[in-house]
Amino acid sequence: MMIKQFIACFFFAAMISGCVDIDEQQTAPVQSQAANVPSSSARDETSIESIQLQSYDGGFFSINKPPGWNVTTAGSCSTFSLLIRDNTSPERQIFYFGEVGPVYLNGEQKTVDRQYMDMGGYPITWYEMPVVDPLTPENFLGQFHLIAQTNIAKNFMQQMPELNNIEIISSYPAKSPLQGDTKIVRALFMQKGNLTEGLFFVTVAPLLSTSGYAGGGIGYAFTFIGISAQKDKFKNLEKTLTESIGSLSISQTYVNNCIQQQNQATQGILKAGRTLSETSDIIMSSWENRNRAEDIISEKRSDAIMGRDRVYDPATGEVYKVQNGFYDSYDINREKYTMSDLQLLPGNDWNLWTSPMQDASRIR
Repeated sequence: MMIKQFIACFFFAAMISGCVDIDEQQTAPVQSQAANVPSSSARDETSIESIQLQSYDGGFFSINKPPGWNVTTAGSCSTFSLLIRDNTSPERQIFYFGEVGPVYLNGEQKTVDRQYMDMGGYPITWYEMPVVDPLTPENFLGQFHLIAQTNIAKNFMQQMPELNNIEIISSYPAKSPLQGDTKIVRALFMQKGNLTEGLFFVTVAPLLSTSGYAGGGIGYAFTFIGISAQKDKFKNLEKTLTESIGSLSISQTYVNNCIQQQNQATQGILKAGRTLSETSDIIMSSWENRNRAEDIISEKRSDAIMGRDRVYDPATGEVYKVQNGFYDSYDINREKYTMSDLQLLPGNDWNLWTSPMQDASRIR
């Protein structure tokens, strides 16, 4: 795995180095409040969780992060990457990778590389990487679980995000200082067996030769930033997680030393870049301006993944999560229930679809 973006100001190419776990240090609290959820008469406001961020000193970098969450870094200078995770609930995570790859643009190139090695050629270290065809942010996310399983990824960072069984909810073009296809993507996925929701900022592009043509049939994700939490917690934690990733700061002395270490060829491809603070503004804006229909799609997709359905009581507005098939049986046996007027949720009622769910055991 390689990285091409240095977080503070510059983007440039280099190979990745080792991974370091950084222990908790004494920190000072930073005032922060989780995002407010749009009002709903059926919403239980006491369920909203807030996290007070704390300042974390990583030596050459600092960041405001949730207290108790572990910090893992990989690489140095242009190869710097960061993962912050709640080990008691690993769905909650914040991460930044300057570059992920290379991945194959097509199966033909992977076959050519296999034949080359079989004929006695040098080992191709990225051969285990998957094919992402076509190379888009959405397809990259869909294949990331395979990337995370490779030896390249494991040697780089043991606690890689999983992104298993990812379901794209929405994706929108976003601005980036790098050439390529850049999107803000909202998705559901499984992390450690638990349903998780996240927002991702991804730029992907093929590797170009000096002549400007795609070279070697491979490409990269140049910049991969993500935040996530449990499906039912994400909407309340999104603002805090975004504020955390946007607070990352690298010391100017460290930046200057890194630039001095680059060779002439690398200096030639330096590009002025966007700070993570600016990127976090893009992520925040995409969430705050999301279409309500996407919230409903997210809830329906999560129900399909979990094999459940939702019913509500028109008299109270309370919503109940039930197993698939419950309503069909209930509907023909209403006389057996005290709560005999339950209905399936209307397809486009945002308030009901985003209301907290009661357990089916409370249906009488």
